[in-house]
Amino acid sequence: MAASRRFARDIVSRIVEAYNAKDAEALIELYQPDARYWSALDDWQEGRATIRSHIEDLHRRLPDEQMSIDAVMTDGDAVVAEFTSSGTAPSGGRYQISFTEVIELRDGKIASVMVYLDPEEVERIMG
Repeated sequence: MAASRRFARDIVSRIVEAYNAKDAEALIELYQPDARYWSALDDWQEGRATIRSHIEDLHRRLPDEQMSIDAVMTDGDAVVAEFTSSGTAPSGGRYQISFTEVIELRDGKIASVMVYLDPEEVERIMG
């Protein structure tokens, strides 16, 4: 059964809350065991353990990064969310980046995430 609009919007809020709290355990619990996550830094991440490792690496590299939700559009199990993240880059400079995630839900959990952002901005931030 497809997720309700309220549920889909709630899961996006839970993603941001857990990410900003640097709570990888709470974040990874939102994912299906066989979930897939595409990252501009490391290409496809498959399975909870790999996704968790990627998230923990982001938290180490960008320890004060904070995400905010700009918009959420949903139709059943398909969710498109626009975000802004800001913080301190590894080089010490401040950054702000906007990006979009297309999230597929299955049985109330995240089955896949595709992140759309400018790779040149990622390179500038990560060095």
